[in-house]
Formats: sequence, structure tokens, C-alpha cells
Amino acid sequence: MDAAMILVLILGAGVVALLVWFEINSRQNDARQSMKSDPAKSNLETFTNEGQPKFVSKSEEKKAA
Repeated sequence: MDAAMILVLILGAGVVALLVWFEINSRQNDARQSMKSDPAKSNLETFTNEGQPKFVSKSEEKKAA
């Protein structure tokens, strides 16, 4: 392997790493923008997880029964 081939491989790997970084950064920015656009939804998502019990009022229990 000569020096030119090694240089091309290093530069190619650098370009691929830069493109991956741009894609990750773009997806993170999209997620941040969607969280800012609907703050009520983002607050609701932070408080309601599937593993946590859901509190139901007595009037809602009577309606369900």
C-alpha cells in the first residue's frame, strides 16, 4: 500500500464520519423543534409513562362501569 492510497482511505473515512455526524445532528434538531412546537404534548409525554399507574377519578370510574 503506497502513501496515496492510505491518504485516500483516511480522507474517505473522515468524509463518512462527517456525514454521519451531520445526520445525527439533523435528527436531534428535528426532535428539538417538534418538542418546542407542541409544549403541552411534550409535558404530557414526560409525565405519562407506560410503566406508571394511571390515576382515575371516582366520577370517571362510575362512567366506565
